This record gives sequence, C-alpha cells and structure tokens, in this order.
Amino acid sequence: MPHYPAKVRTALQLMHDAGVPQALRAPPLHRLLWRLGIAVSPPLLAGFAANALSMGVFFGVTWGVLMLPLFGVLVPLKTWGIVGSAGLAGVMFGVIMGLIMRAQQQRYRLPAWRSLPDGRAA
Repeated sequence: MPHYPAKVRTALQLMHDAGVPQALRAPPLHRLLWRLGIAVSPPLLAGFAANALSMGVFFGVTWGVLMLPLFGVLVPLKTWGIVGSAGLAGVMFGVIMGLIMRAQQQRYRLPAWRSLPDGRAA
C-alpha cells in the first residue's frame, strides 16, 4: 500500500477486513488524493450528505459540459435549460449515490469516518 495518511490506512484496513471489494474501498480519485497526503473519507465511510454533494456536483458538472456541445446544437435548448437539466441530473444522481453508499456502509457494518482515530499522537 502506498504511503497514505494514517486515518486512511485504518479505514482501508477496516474495509478490507469487512470484505469490501477493492474497487469500492478506494476509487481512483481518492487514491490520488491520498497519495498527495489529503485524508479524504472513502465514499463508504462518508456521510450521506457528503456523498450526495460530492458525487452530485461532479456528475452534474460533467453531464452539463457534455450536454452543452451535443444538445446545444441538436436540440434548440437555451443554455439555462441545459444548466437546469444538468443540475437536476446532478441532484438525482447525488441522492441515489448517497443512498447506495449508505446502504453499502450498513451492509458491511462500517463505522463513520468521523469516528475513526485521526492517527495523530495525543
């Protein structure tokens, strides 16, 4: 395992011990942030709001960027129509993913990120 922050290593070990598949334990963006020394919560240990917001914003922005050139030319939508539909798609995706991550957290009986020790000596 690369040198990740102590709290991340603890979280990864907990998920490994619980039988969580590797792809679900450590998504690529998270692995990059951890290698940079940024201790962000794995999605399975993050709360509903954090997952819904982060995944919803990422999806909504990506969807909007892809829709603008595609649907802006093919379908006569105004820019605000595309922004609004991308925002709605982001909200829906975020809520669904937040619920899925919450269900997986309960399935594997994982603790919340905030309850893990931060790895600093007292």
